[in-house]
Amino acid sequence: MGQLALGVRSLLIRLAIFFVMAILLAWALGGTLWPRPVTAQAMSITTGEETWSWVARITSYSEPSLTWILSCDTGHANTVHREGWLEATGFIKGSKGIFTAARDPEQGWVILSLAPDGGYSVVSTVKSRTDADTDLLDRRGDS
Repeated sequence: MGQLALGVRSLLIRLAIFFVMAILLAWALGGTLWPRPVTAQAMSITTGEETWSWVARITSYSEPSLTWILSCDTGHANTVHREGWLEATGFIKGSKGIFTAARDPEQGWVILSLAPDGGYSVVSTVKSRTDADTDLLDRRGDS
């Protein structure tokens, strides 16, 4: 029985050393053993002092793996509104403000009005991406 205990102890020590060395190697190479979500700014518009952006977020932990984040940088604060938009369109500047559209998991396609203070509101709901693009182009034509 003593031989078995020594074998198990030796195995545990070797596994501990292996995991420590793997973690140190991953850290030295600038990564991690567990991947993190990756984000990248995809689209943006700057008007006055605020910059609105759609940020793409890619992860392997959840479905869907690609989601969109709406963020606003007003110079003194960076506001991230929420994650989880399934699709996003570009920004339109019209006479009544800045607009964009996104597909919400529950509501479907929504038209968003972007406020100068970094907030947003849902202006309308449409059935498809084509309808959202048409609505945005109509709002741009109002200028």
